[in-house]
Amino acid sequence: MNTRLKLVIGTGAALVVIVAAIIVVGLWLAHRSFPSASGSATLSALSTSVEVRRDPYGVVHIQAQSILDAYRAVGYVHGQDRLWQMELFRRVGEGRLAELVGPAALPVDRLFRTLGLQHTASRIEDILDDETRTAMLAYCEGVNAWIAEAKGMYPIEYDMLGFEPEPWTLHQSILVSRLMAWELDYSRWMDVLMSVFVERFGEDRARDLFPAWDEDAPMVVPPSLRPTPRVVAGLSAYVDAELRARDILGLRTLGQGSNSWAVAGARTVSGKPYLANDPHLMLLTPARFHEIHVTAPGLNVAGLAIPGIPFAIIGRNRSIAWGLTNAMMDDHDFYVERVDSLQHPSKYMMDGVWRPLEIREDTILVKGGAPVLLTIYMTHRGPIVNRIEPAASYSNDLISMRWTGHDIAADAGAFLRLNRASSWAEFRAAVSLFTVPAQNFVYADTSGHIGYQTGGRLPIRNARHALLPQPGWESGSDWTGYVPASAMPSIFDPPQGFIATANNKIIDDRFPYHITQLWEPSWRIRRITEVLSSSPRVTMDDMQRLQLDLVSPLAREVVPVILNVFPDSSSSDSLRSYLTYLRSWDFNMRKEDVSTLLFESTMMHLVRETFEDDMGPDFLAIFDTVASMPMTALERLLRKPTSSWFDDIRTPEVETRDDMIRRSVMGAIGELRRNLGGEMKEWRWERLHTIVFEHAFSSNPLLAPIFNNGPYAVGGAHSTVNVGYYDVAHPFRMTVGASTRQVFDLSNPNNTRSILPPGQSGHVFHSHYDDQVKMWLNGVYRIVPMDSTVVRHTATEVLILEPNK
Repeated sequence: MNTRLKLVIGTGAALVVIVAAIIVVGLWLAHRSFPSASGSATLSALSTSVEVRRDPYGVVHIQAQSILDAYRAVGYVHGQDRLWQMELFRRVGEGRLAELVGPAALPVDRLFRTLGLQHTASRIEDILDDETRTAMLAYCEGVNAWIAEAKGMYPIEYDMLGFEPEPWTLHQSILVSRLMAWELDYSRWMDVLMSVFVERFGEDRARDLFPAWDEDAPMVVPPSLRPTPRVVAGLSAYVDAELRARDILGLRTLGQGSNSWAVAGARTVSGKPYLANDPHLMLLTPARFHEIHVTAPGLNVAGLAIPGIPFAIIGRNRSIAWGLTNAMMDDHDFYVERVDSLQHPSKYMMDGVWRPLEIREDTILVKGGAPVLLTIYMTHRGPIVNRIEPAASYSNDLISMRWTGHDIAADAGAFLRLNRASSWAEFRAAVSLFTVPAQNFVYADTSGHIGYQTGGRLPIRNARHALLPQPGWESGSDWTGYVPASAMPSIFDPPQGFIATANNKIIDDRFPYHITQLWEPSWRIRRITEVLSSSPRVTMDDMQRLQLDLVSPLAREVVPVILNVFPDSSSSDSLRSYLTYLRSWDFNMRKEDVSTLLFESTMMHLVRETFEDDMGPDFLAIFDTVASMPMTALERLLRKPTSSWFDDIRTPEVETRDDMIRRSVMGAIGELRRNLGGEMKEWRWERLHTIVFEHAFSSNPLLAPIFNNGPYAVGGAHSTVNVGYYDVAHPFRMTVGASTRQVFDLSNPNNTRSILPPGQSGHVFHSHYDDQVKMWLNGVYRIVPMDSTVVRHTATEVLILEPNK
C-alpha cells in the first residue's frame, strides 16, 4: 500500500473516530439533561406533596392539594421539558441574545430594546392583582426549583453556548406573553405596505392589492396623509430592521391564522356541544405549546400552556371549553413626527408646541465583541422605530409607533380566571380583561350553550384612514380611548347551531368602530361553514375530519378561469395532460395528488407574472409576509381581465389576464419538467410540499439535521382548512400549519382529542421530542382524560414532588 493511500485511509479513519466521539459526547450531554419523570423529588416551596403523572406521550397530569402548589408544579415541569425554549423567549424579549451568540444577533437585540417590551412587562408587574401575582410567583418558584436541581445537567443548548440559566422571574413570564402578542400582530405590516403602495402605485392600483377595502368606500387620501418618499423611506428602515430580526429568529412569515368552531348540542350526536381549535403558527421545534392537566381544589383544567406562563391558553375545565383565533384587529398606528434636530433630536412638535422626547440610552453586551450603545427615542405614543439600525438615514421625519401591546394592562389575570370559569357570564368577564393580541374567543359549556366573544383592546380613532401614517404633530391623530369590552362583538346560542371563526370578517359594517382592513381570505371559513351546514348532526369524528379537510375553495373558483383560457384541443401533449388533470380534479389537495401540484405551481407563476415586474422580487417577498395577501389579491384580480396589474411593464405589448394565465401555465409545466423530470403522473404534491420543524440552531448546516424535525411530505395549501402555508419566495416549503389540533367533547371530560407536533419535550434525542409528528401527519389524535381514575390508569410515569421535610 503506497504512502499516499495510507495517509488518506488513516485520515479518513481518524475523522470517523472524531465524528463518532462527537456523536457519543453529544448523546451523553443530551441524555444527561433528560428529566426524571418517575420517583420523587424535592420542591421546597410546596406546602404538601404533588403528584405529576405522565401519559405515554409525556403529557402532564398534575394533582395538588392547593392551587399555588399546582402552579409550582407547572413551573417545575415546564423547566423540566422546555427550559431552553423559555431561555430563548426571555433573551429575545429582553434584547439579550447577543450575549449568547455574538454580533449576529444584534439586529434582534436592537429591535426589542427599541420596542421596550421588557419595560412594559416591568410596569405590568407593578399593577397585577394579588391573586394573579401570587399564582405567577408560585410558577416562578417551580421553574427555579428545577433550575437549581438540574445544575450541571442543563439542556445541551446551554453546553453548546457555554452558559447557565439565571433564575426565572415574574417579569419574564409577562414578557413571554407580550412577545407572543408581537409575533401574532399583523396590523403594523398593513400600515407599512399600504403606505408604500399608495406612494408607489397610486390609490386606485393600491386598492386592488388590498381586497378587504370596501368596494363602495372611496379611498381618497387627504394631502396631509399622502405618504411621501421620505416617509416611505423611514418606514422601510423599520421594515428592514424587523425582517432582519425575524430572519434570525426563523419567523420569516406572518402567514398565521387559526380555525375554531363550536357546534351546539342540538346538532351533535351526544346532545352536548363540541368545540374544535387548531391555531396556525410557524411550525418550530420545540412545539409552541406544552400540554398540561392541572387539578387542585377549585381547579381542574386541561389544555395548552405557553412555556413561561402557568395558565392554559386553550382548553377546557369541568364546565366550559374555549378556543382562540386571531381577530386580525388593527391595534397599531404609525405617526410621522416633526423633530428639532436631524442627528440628535430632543423635542417633537405637538399642536405647535415643542415637547421633550423621552431618550433612553442602552447598552447591549455582545459575546466576543465590544458593547454596543443604543439610543432609543420615545414620544407619548411609543418608540421611534426608524432609527433602530445604525445604517438608518437621518431624517427630520421620525416614525413613532402606537401599539396596544405597550399599554399597561393586567391581562395575565384573564387566563387565570378563564381556567376556572364555569358559565358564559364568567367566561365573558375573564375575556374582558384580555388586551393583546386581539383574539376571537369561541365558547361551549356542559349546559349545552355555545358563544363567541371578541377579546382585546380596540382603539377609538378620529382618523378615517387608519392604514396610513398619521400626522404626529396634530393631537387629533391620537387614539381617544378604547371600545368598551361590553360593546365588542359577541354572540350567544345563534339559531344556526354553530359558530365558526377562521380569521374572517367578524361583524358587518354597521358596527360603529373601525376593526381592521385585514381579514384572512374567506376560503377556510367558506369550507367550514359548508361542511357544518350540510349535516343535521355531527360526531367527534366529523370534527376531526373537518380539521383535516383538504378541499380548496380557491381552486374551485380559479380552475374554471384557467380552463376557459385554453381551447378544447391543444397542440402540446403536456398541455393536454395538464388540462385533463384539472378537469377531473375534485379540488382535494392530498399530498399524493398531481392536480394540486399543477395548480399551485401555476398560481406561483401567476403571482410572479402579475406582480414582480411592478414590485421587484424583494418587495414582492415583503408583500408575501402578510397572511395570504398575494394569493388573495390575485383571486380578486382574476375577476378583472384587463386590470393594469396583468400588463408586463417590461414589454411593449399590453398583456391581459388571459395572457398571464397562458404564460404561467406553460411556465409551470416547464419548471416542473426541469425539476422533477419523468412523466406528469409522477408530479405529486408531496414531492415539493414539505415541512421542517426548525430549531433555533437550524441555520447551522451541521446542527440542523440533529435538532430539526423533517422534512416531511404534507398536503394542503393556503386555501384549505388543514392549512399548508408557504411563501412565494420559497415555494413550496411549508412554514405555517396547525400547531396543535384540539377537539373537546362537552358530554365527556375523558374524550378530549389532541395532537401536539412535534412532541411534548424540548430535549433533542428524547423519546417525546418528535413522537407526535407522524400522528399529526396522518391525522391521528390522542385521548386526554380528566377523571383521576382514568388518568391513573393511563399514566405510565409518576413523579411525587415533596416539600422539604
